[in-house]
Amino acid sequence: MTDCLLPSKTWRWMAWACLLLLLLVTVLSAFLRHRAEGLGCQPWPGCLAAGTAASGVVEALARGAHRVAATAVLGLAIGLLVLALRARPSLRREAGLSALLLLMALLLAWLGVHTTGSRAPAVALGNLLGGFLMVSIAARLLAPPDRRGLGPVALGVALLLVAQAAGGALVSASHAGLACDALRGCADQAAAAGWPWAALKPWVGAGLLPGDGALLQLLHRAGAWVTAPALAALGLLALRRGRRAEGAALLALLAAVLALGLVLGSSGLPLAAVLLHNLGSALLLAAVVRLV
Repeated sequence: MTDCLLPSKTWRWMAWACLLLLLLVTVLSAFLRHRAEGLGCQPWPGCLAAGTAASGVVEALARGAHRVAATAVLGLAIGLLVLALRARPSLRREAGLSALLLLMALLLAWLGVHTTGSRAPAVALGNLLGGFLMVSIAARLLAPPDRRGLGPVALGVALLLVAQAAGGALVSASHAGLACDALRGCADQAAAAGWPWAALKPWVGAGLLPGDGALLQLLHRAGAWVTAPALAALGLLALRRGRRAEGAALLALLAAVLALGLVLGSSGLPLAAVLLHNLGSALLLAAVVRLV
């Protein structure tokens, strides 16, 4: 069957290069997004009013590297699709995933061109989820073509993780990272503000009221209590089903992301920890998607 054919070494090298470049793009995108929001200035986010958001040589270099890497990903996606279609018989699975990767790259390029300078949470949400999905697709491309997944269970956990990542993006884009530091405190602040559900609208813009940010934090923190056990259960299931590498990677990434989340909540959002948390979340979704 064509679905069980193995891609050529050239194709696999290109797929690996695409995955590594996507991880670089993910980190650089998060860096530029958070630096544009002034993360790192003191006291954040109040210092944004004084116009202290960082801009300089480092940001210019990061922006240039981001454009080069993103362009390379686009070229690799085209190359992967062409090689998969030219194979005889064609690699239908690889061609489909490569086409999806190319489509996502074009959509993100369009978003970048038409939303330059926008601070709307919807833009950050689109960039983050789009980047995460591209990393997941690239990781899926490198999975053995004849390996059976864990089906609806893994798909359900993947969707749960996407929702959790979306919540994190809203927290970040709305400057709500320091709105509250515990579930009880977040709930109290959100209740005092009258449970402002309008804060969930990603097009309302950044700079919400304290109660709005507390609600976003509450939902993200509560979501972690649901998502983390589901991820742990999926990792253990993968180990039992013989998917030892993916199961072990999933559990290790989960532990790292949870630890980084605790650091973020207790140390004032250091930029390095924010970037690592973002990267770990992308890899975690990729690990889950490989099990679907």
